[in-house]
Amino acid sequence: MPTRIRPVTRETTDDPELRQLLQDGSEGWWKDAEMFGVIGRVPDLLKAVVPVFGAFFGGGRIAPHVFEMMRVKTGQMNDCAY
Repeated sequence: MPTRIRPVTRETTDDPELRQLLQDGSEGWWKDAEMFGVIGRVPDLLKAVVPVFGAFFGGGRIAPHVFEMMRVKTGQMNDCAY
């Protein structure tokens, strides 16, 4: 079985900005704390990529069903248990 990266969680980080991004990823428009948590292993990367994700996917720019299909396909390509 392949090794899986353990995501960072709000409970395991001391960085308040990262903690807020993880909460927003979980409860906000993205609703996927696991992906944000994996990217959050490199906090500066998550802090840089969240605004990009927001520009592309936030605010209803992409129809909800298309957004969900993109998430499912990404999970499939990465062998995730989505």
